[in-house]
Amino acid sequence: MLHKDMADVIEAALSGAPIAPRKHWDKPLGMPPSIENRSPDELNIDDAYQRSIDTGPSRALIQKIAKGWDWRMCLPLVVSKREDGSLWVLDGQHRLAAAKVRGDIPYLPCCVSVYGGIQAEAAMFVAMNRARRAINRLDDFHAAIAGGDNDALIVAQMIESVGFTVSRKTGSAAWAPGEVAFTSAINSTRRKHGERICRVALEMMAQAFPGQRLSAGSSIFTALCRMMVNPAKPLDQARLAKAVQAFDMAGWSSFLSAIKGGDTRAQRLREVLLLAYDDTEAAQA
Repeated sequence: MLHKDMADVIEAALSGAPIAPRKHWDKPLGMPPSIENRSPDELNIDDAYQRSIDTGPSRALIQKIAKGWDWRMCLPLVVSKREDGSLWVLDGQHRLAAAKVRGDIPYLPCCVSVYGGIQAEAAMFVAMNRARRAINRLDDFHAAIAGGDNDALIVAQMIESVGFTVSRKTGSAAWAPGEVAFTSAINSTRRKHGERICRVALEMMAQAFPGQRLSAGSSIFTALCRMMVNPAKPLDQARLAKAVQAFDMAGWSSFLSAIKGGDTRAQRLREVLLLAYDDTEAAQA
């Protein structure tokens, strides 16, 4: 026999009647907003709580939005309607500034609410910005893959061709074995020195660190590429591949303790890699 609560749910589903939520929710705050198209000239910015856009990065962003205006990316601006009927932007001032720079944007979509004064607007501005999570570089990379970006697709193919995968996490402690997070380093090297260097370095790493978490992966990759691009002496790639295998990933990482900065870390591992290469050469002589 069915439990009464389950029987009620099934009966409601079969009858088409709405099923009441079982969880008790607090009453929603505020009133539902109105979605309106408003002229840029109607919209105001309150400097009391808004960030200044009179900075180099902000000016560059405004110009970028204005130059490549795309209605599909123009999300509604969050707008407060005050007692006197004036409209004040809480979120979206860069889009507003870009629309004014262009001069040919007749209106902007706005999500208009009544907040009850400047203090409430400021509190909401802070709450929205604290809740917002900026997209990280790996989120951006995966989005670029989904969008068909050629650079991202090439880098992903190089990574996957050696048996590695592209990580979705930027924190090294969360990486699984074989996950690559140094996509920017790979793409930068590819653009400067071509795909072959990148593929060879990744293949060497795949052979040296099977089933290992690539905690120093970016530094090792960069060190390998530097050795191949500017060798101190004629380079034997087979010996270099053996030199990489002189230590496991934890061993390579141990040379980086207390060293900050990606370039400095890569240079340190290049120095150690040269010593390991010389030892490998001597052993084979």
